[in-house]
Amino acid sequence: MAISRLLKRKWKSLDWTQVFLVSILISIGLTALYSIEFQQAGIDKSFFARQVIWSLSGIIAFFIAFFIPQKVLFNFAYVFYGFALLLLITTAFIGSGSVSRWIMIGSVGLQSSEFMKIALIIAIARYFADHKIQLRHWKEFIPPILLTLVPVILVLIQPDLGTSLVFVGLLFIVIFWGGIYPLNYFLLISPLISMIAVFNVTAFFIWMAIFVLVLAVSKPPIIWTIGNFILNIGVGGLTSLMWDFLKPYQQNRILSLFKPELDPLGSGYQLSQSLTAFGSGGVYGKGFGQGTQTHLKFLPEQHSDFIMTVIGEEFGFASVIFVILLLTYLIARMIYFAGENKYRFNSMMLLGGASILFLHSLVNLGMIVGLLPVTGIPLPFISYGGSFLLTAMIIVGLAANMISNDRM
Repeated sequence: MAISRLLKRKWKSLDWTQVFLVSILISIGLTALYSIEFQQAGIDKSFFARQVIWSLSGIIAFFIAFFIPQKVLFNFAYVFYGFALLLLITTAFIGSGSVSRWIMIGSVGLQSSEFMKIALIIAIARYFADHKIQLRHWKEFIPPILLTLVPVILVLIQPDLGTSLVFVGLLFIVIFWGGIYPLNYFLLISPLISMIAVFNVTAFFIWMAIFVLVLAVSKPPIIWTIGNFILNIGVGGLTSLMWDFLKPYQQNRILSLFKPELDPLGSGYQLSQSLTAFGSGGVYGKGFGQGTQTHLKFLPEQHSDFIMTVIGEEFGFASVIFVILLLTYLIARMIYFAGENKYRFNSMMLLGGASILFLHSLVNLGMIVGLLPVTGIPLPFISYGGSFLLTAMIIVGLAANMISNDRM
């Protein structure tokens, strides 16, 4: 009886607004997928049917994540992380596809890196809950860095640059939320800025001048000053080596961001067709099944990475804004409840989940309009793909779980 009453209380505390937002987003994605397959010959028409199955599976995953007791998540956080890490390692040896990202279970392929996102959120949340600290000393933020760095390396080996950047972005956001001392945060992100700035000599010297000025004003210990200066110079120098480590198609994706003509049949072609589709859709779109870029198959990866372009062409810019507003409201609610939640573990879980959804949305939307390189990052709840849809549904299920724990 006690368990029954607890489940009823849990059910009543469910954030139905979140459920409504996710349901609308999934419905929009399914509509776009059906439109892509509408009256087309010579393409795989199973995307829509498979995504319906994944959506139903995602609903089940949502409620499982919602009803998992908080103590189970907390007590087994590092066990979940270890299991996800084992999956990543296994993928490196038995992974399928042109790149080693998939583990095949029968005819179903799963991306282990997607489930690592969930495990990493839980593990980092557990660490911050165990260590009620302000992260004023470098030793205090080494553990979450290591927790993130290991899967980043394994994912880069696959290779999957986009997912590894999501992991890094998650780390920067949750450490900031965790209360890191401002100077330490500046020193943490400075190597990344140096890595970007080194592509332009003038920008690099300006950045190093700013870096030295901040160190001079803050006056950290001399060893810290010298060490961080050498680190940033060294990272800048190693950038060329890291560039050579990237696969040719990854280099082309980055270069074509600035000069699409460098890869006219690859990333440059994707971007130009994406922008053409957006422009041709106008404010209200051409109508369901009427997109020429979509149905004449000019637009590549239209069912996954570039599905928002399909929405823009067929349903117009107004529909694109509507989707963005839905995603923004969903993420903003999660961040709001993260700030209001009285439990540190719950707060970090909510913030971590919001970070994953935000980074995916930011990168995908930036990619299709040419503001960011093409990285193969799907749009939450909209793009085709079972592994990430399951991951996103588990994330929002865990978020609803954390919100209800604070309400009960």
